[in-house]
Amino acid sequence: MFDTIRRSFRLVKVCLHVLAVDKELVLFPIFSSIGVVLVLLTFVGVGVGSGAFNRIGAADLVVVFVFYVLAYFIIIFFNSALVFAAHERLAGGDPNIRSGLEGASRRIGTILVWALIAATVGLILNILSNQARERGGVTGFISEIIISLLGAAWTLTTYFIVPLMVIEQRPLGDAFKTSLSMLRRTWGEQVVAGFGLGLVALVAYIAAGVVTVLLLIILSSLGAVGIITAVVIGVVLFASVFLILTTVEGIYKAALYNYATNGEVPSLFPDDVIRGAFRARDREIVRDF
Repeated sequence: MFDTIRRSFRLVKVCLHVLAVDKELVLFPIFSSIGVVLVLLTFVGVGVGSGAFNRIGAADLVVVFVFYVLAYFIIIFFNSALVFAAHERLAGGDPNIRSGLEGASRRIGTILVWALIAATVGLILNILSNQARERGGVTGFISEIIISLLGAAWTLTTYFIVPLMVIEQRPLGDAFKTSLSMLRRTWGEQVVAGFGLGLVALVAYIAAGVVTVLLLIILSSLGAVGIITAVVIGVVLFASVFLILTTVEGIYKAALYNYATNGEVPSLFPDDVIRGAFRARDREIVRDF
């Protein structure tokens, strides 16, 4: 447990070093967030204007699904650009915003299809989860666990799809099969890194929350102006944590892809950080390490 925590903080530190070299990488999550917010505001405006919120019909469900797909497309597109740019840096290149966007744009059709599939799976899992929650009781609780496991399995098996699509320009079907094969062959099925990054995220968000509360206590004496100032600073803190962690996750995924394809840890990453982030599931993999 303590080794995992120590390794997680060290991994994030190394990823932050990469981010320090290419600070513009954080712009990809910013673009993604802005895009999703704009799409959301557009759909809310259309819904209010048409009165769709007062009824639930088949056409309205189609609109909701379209929103889901568009949101997924925006997120996946800019994540693809981030992974492409991070891979370029890890491979010794000098990426920028343009090169990342161009890398993702070359696969825009495949990204759209993948967004459609991912949105469909995500929506189904979300609906099933809500139904299980409404059911309640032991049956509902067990159903929620099963659905959560299905969601984790889906995330695990599709982990390398984005880098395979944009870096190797593989067709979607081939990318899916290769992603599963790479994960099974190289890392096993228990990913420890997700826990580590999640732990770092939890600590960062708690720290941001504590700072926000302290500012509210200190500045509340100034009245409404002080409270608004504290809230604004808190929002900025939480947004900054989200953007940095999202960027770090993209960098980390690019590093894992590099190692999974050629067995070499990128020079910017200590060997034991990458290899130690995952737990081998059989002796053959242990011997390979």
